[in-house]
Amino acid sequence: RRLAAVRAGVTDRTPRGWDVGTGLGHHLDPWTEPFYAVYRSASGEVEGYAAYTADDKWGDGKQPSNTASVSDLIAVTPAAERALWRYLCSLDWVATVRSGHRAPDDPLPLLLPDPRAARILTHADMLWVRVLDVVRVLEGRTYPVTESLVIEVRDGDGFAGGRYRLDASPEGADCVRTSAGPADLALDVAGLGPLAWGDESAVRLARLGRVEELTPGAARRAELLFRTPLRPFSPDIF
Repeated sequence: RRLAAVRAGVTDRTPRGWDVGTGLGHHLDPWTEPFYAVYRSASGEVEGYAAYTADDKWGDGKQPSNTASVSDLIAVTPAAERALWRYLCSLDWVATVRSGHRAPDDPLPLLLPDPRAARILTHADMLWVRVLDVVRVLEGRTYPVTESLVIEVRDGDGFAGGRYRLDASPEGADCVRTSAGPADLALDVAGLGPLAWGDESAVRLARLGRVEELTPGAARRAELLFRTPLRPFSPDIF
C-alpha cells in the first residue's frame, strides 16, 4: 500500500501473491531456498526488503561465477532502494546479479559506478490499461498543479466516449461530463490510459497524432497536469 501511494500501477497483492513474491509457497519453478534482506529506517520501520536466490558455479580457474537472482524487491523510500541494491551488488562470490522485473525508470543502472555494466534483457511495463470510467479514473489520481481542461474522448465501443471537464489541483479533482464549449484536447481512449497514468507526455502524444490539440497550448498544459515523478509500473503480473 505504501508503494502504491508513490507509484501508479501497483496493484494489491493477495496472500498467494505474497507467497510467490517472497518464495515462501506456491512455486511454479524448481524451488530453491531464498535469502532475504530487510531495510529498516533509523526508527525501526521496515521500508524495503529483497528476496533472492544464488547458484553455486565456479570457473575453470577456481574463480566464482555465481549469479544472484532477485525474485522480489520492494522499497518505499530512495534510501531503502539504494541500500538494498548496494547489498545485493556486494555479495561475496557473486559475479552477476539478475534484478528481476523493475520499473521502466528504475534507478538501478545509475547506482553502478559504470551504468553500462547493466544490460536490459526484457522490456515490459507489466501494465495494460483500458479506461472504462473516465470520471472515476481522473478523479482518483493526484495532480501537481491547478488546471482545468475539457477533453473529448473517442471510444468506438462506447464505454468511455464523451466530453469531460476536469478541474484539478493538488487538493483534489472534479471531473464531469459536459456539452458546453469546445474541447481543449481530443484523443482516442487508447491514448487516455498512458496519459491518465502519467506514463506519457501529452506533447509527445500530440506529435505522434494520438492527441489532437484543439486549443493552442493545451498539450503543454496537460503535460504539466498529468505527468508523474515516477513512471507507472506493476511489480506483479495480473
